Amino acid sequence: MIVLFDFCSIPWWLTWLLPFLLGLGIGWLIWGRYQALLKEAESKISLLNTNITNLEASLDACKKARMEAEGNVSLLRGKMREMEASAQLGAMPLAGVALAAANSPSVDKYYAAIGDTNFQIIEGIGPKMEEILKENNILNFATLASTSKEDLRTILNKYGDKYRIIDPNTWPQQASLANDRKWNELIELQKALDTGRSDTVTEGSTDSKLEKFLIKAGIIRRWQQDDLKAVEGIGPKIEELLYAKGIKTWRALAETAVSTIQEILTEAGSRFSLADPTTWPKQAEMAADGKWDELHEYQDFLQAGKEK
Repeated sequence: MIVLFDFCSIPWWLTWLLPFLLGLGIGWLIWGRYQALLKEAESKISLLNTNITNLEASLDACKKARMEAEGNVSLLRGKMREMEASAQLGAMPLAGVALAAANSPSVDKYYAAIGDTNFQIIEGIGPKMEEILKENNILNFATLASTSKEDLRTILNKYGDKYRIIDPNTWPQQASLANDRKWNELIELQKALDTGRSDTVTEGSTDSKLEKFLIKAGIIRRWQQDDLKAVEGIGPKIEELLYAKGIKTWRALAETAVSTIQEILTEAGSRFSLADPTTWPKQAEMAADGKWDELHEYQDFLQAGKEK
């Protein structure tokens, strides 16, 4: 009998080498697959990171666009109230027109938003207190201005102990200023009061109740120091351009030539071609000097930062 292959003649080390080589091959295949999967995962992670970065940039752009849109909405609301006030003035008798003309331009738009019965612009008066005053036939600023402190105290005492601690002493004075449309004087008075009380004063560093109402109504806007967007015609994008050129304060903008600003806008591309910086240094100078009444009055005659 002829034996073609004898397992017994196989060297002992070969019986260990074959499984080792087989395991090595399988391990190499698994490692290669792992490397491929790892590279694929890293590629996906890189793509996701790029998408996240793009989304964050888009979100940031949306936030800035929203801020600019909100600012434009506030300006448009102010313009609408001015138009309403102008329409009301057109229907007033000549005596009324003369009275309105004797006041500053901002008075009419303040009055258009406030009227003469909104007691809640007075420090110390809230919704419930306004209701109580009107229940007692104090219906407008003129009536409240002519009501004595003693009569107000008597009214409050009728409604129980929780109203006895309220101090109405400044209400007639505040109402008198509101009735005479002396808004700036009313704001200054309110800044010195502590929730309308006559026996305490504050440093006047916070907004008065009237200012808070006017800001909420979109009649006036409150700006942080050196916020370039206080200049009509400048939005978040243009503010970024000016910042990049080192123009970061109202004073710096006021001292920058219009031609230099125009060069910055031109360099930034065609999307800024409609912006007209002619009035920006003048507006910025008013803001830097704290001449807010003059600035607001001047901006009333501007359209997107341009003189009409």
